[in-house]
Amino acid sequence: MHKKRDALNIRDYRPISLVGSMYKLLSKVLANRVRTVLALLISDSQNAFVGGRQTLDSVLIANECLDSRLKSSIPGILCKLDIEKAYDHVNWDCLLYLLARMGFGQRWCQWIKTCISTVQFSVLVNGSPEGFFGNSRGLRQGDPLSPLLFLLVMEVLSKMFRKSEEAGLIRGFMAGVLGGSEVRISHLLFADDTIVFCDAVPEQVMQIRKVLSCFEAVTGLKVNLAKSEMVPVGVVDSMMTLANILYCRIGALPMLYLGMPLGAPYKGLAVWNSVLEKVERRLASWQTLYLSKGGRLTLLKSTLSSLPTYFLSLFTIPVSVAQRIEKLQRNFLWGGMGDGVKYHLVRWDQVCSPMDCGGLGVKNLTLFNKALLGKWLWRFGVEETHLWRRVIVAKYGMEWGGWRSKPCRGTHGCGLWKGISLGWEVFFERIEFSVGKGDRIRFWFDKWCGTSPLKDLFPNLYLCSTDRDTSVVSVLSRSDLDASCSWNISFVRDFNDWEMPEVLSFFKFIQPFLPSRETDDKLVWSLSKSGQFTVRSYYGALQVSIRSKFPWKMIWGVKAPRRISFFLWTAARGKILTCDNLMKRGHVLAAWCCMCKNGWETVDHLLIHCEVAAALWGFCFPTVWDSVGSSGQGDRFVIWLV
Repeated sequence: MHKKRDALNIRDYRPISLVGSMYKLLSKVLANRVRTVLALLISDSQNAFVGGRQTLDSVLIANECLDSRLKSSIPGILCKLDIEKAYDHVNWDCLLYLLARMGFGQRWCQWIKTCISTVQFSVLVNGSPEGFFGNSRGLRQGDPLSPLLFLLVMEVLSKMFRKSEEAGLIRGFMAGVLGGSEVRISHLLFADDTIVFCDAVPEQVMQIRKVLSCFEAVTGLKVNLAKSEMVPVGVVDSMMTLANILYCRIGALPMLYLGMPLGAPYKGLAVWNSVLEKVERRLASWQTLYLSKGGRLTLLKSTLSSLPTYFLSLFTIPVSVAQRIEKLQRNFLWGGMGDGVKYHLVRWDQVCSPMDCGGLGVKNLTLFNKALLGKWLWRFGVEETHLWRRVIVAKYGMEWGGWRSKPCRGTHGCGLWKGISLGWEVFFERIEFSVGKGDRIRFWFDKWCGTSPLKDLFPNLYLCSTDRDTSVVSVLSRSDLDASCSWNISFVRDFNDWEMPEVLSFFKFIQPFLPSRETDDKLVWSLSKSGQFTVRSYYGALQVSIRSKFPWKMIWGVKAPRRISFFLWTAARGKILTCDNLMKRGHVLAAWCCMCKNGWETVDHLLIHCEVAAALWGFCFPTVWDSVGSSGQGDRFVIWLV
């Protein structure tokens, strides 16, 4: 298969293997078994194909480390390495040795050997295959096992860099020391995308070259230094000398890493140029299509709104960028992409409202961005051992309980967490707690026994408490005999007789929430039945929509073309271009109805009260129309319910 256009050399082709259905089933079974132990075998510097780790983890870590390094004014370098033909050069002997050392049994190793060594290739000559031949290394393209096996091989490189760092031969970038221990990052790997951080000294660059040479000799994977680049971080005077050691080119910040900007200014608008260009290109490809409003709405919701999602999941979108993208969306929806003027019949905030509130359900980019960033805030509280969280804690610190980071001080730089953490207050309004040990939950302030904290439910008792900042575990008394527990809350004074009903009500209220076993305290997302965070539920909570009596099910649930439903929606909102609406937009014209010539043309008149329209309704729905139209009064919503 062609790897690039105008292929002239054998290196310009990529070998592919057509994986049969039966083999793919067996390979999938083995891959699912391997996934269950992958997190135990792969170091936390690798984030690809490992459950619980995400692509954006590496991007966040890299940007935060760069930000710390740039603010420290200590020069350093970043090496972005390119693995040449990654899958095709894997040494089988090395892979099987790794499997054995990692604890895979002899039978497993034999199965893997059979999977990787039974590949047959053929060369097409004038379009026809000319014989078959086997191979002696490499992994199949399209095999469910291949990405997982490749991770095991790349773990060799990760271990080599870690050993070099432990020996002091390479010093990574320090993220911070606030978490109680120093956190340094020397390398990050995502499949075959590798970046290495070190000081700007020749000895460390030479050590990187030695590691890469040993890695190639052992695994067969070669780093294409001609395509790799070395990027200065800060002011590096001897950059040319350092680059000549690795024989690679010199790059500059900002750069792309995993499709995301690395080292870009926090509020830099240039970061979003690629997103804007992608949206404009997609719209240009649809420009020549004759699309109805219903078709435009479908494309807008399914495709156009999802294009910036990858960026919105990590970067805070600037207001000007959001307005520009929404302008493109508005123009596309109402058909105003060309030279002609198209009226936007309904305000954009109403278009972005949920369908059951009379809108179209198009995503508001600013609110959707906040909902996506809210996932990071949730993960901070539940992923205590992950590398990205340790980096954030080391750099910014964390508040009591470990559920959230401390407020980020100082300038933004190229760090991303400061923008993400701006949503803490709104996010925590939807957080509740499940009590385990109770050592991370504040008794009076946190919502652990309902939808409100105890200090709001029982303010008088809160003011009389001895320790207002106490934790749940501090007011528990556990029995050594049967491991049961009871409440032991102290107050500054004895209560009066008239206060006793409130005290009894208080203890009766908290008694059902008495912990029954010693487990870890957990976050609970109050907007979902499962208690787990979802972007959809958070986005719905951020939307301020006024519930109204709107027949949205009768409009969008009917078995009719989308363009008909769109017209019904526009008419139900009273926004179709009748004479009265045109006059509101500055047109000067006669206001009488063009069909009956007898009445002011409004939406209700044109579709219901007009003699011609009434005759048509009576012909199509005689029974219903007799009950609605006989009185001379009518409401357009009743007609849509028909």
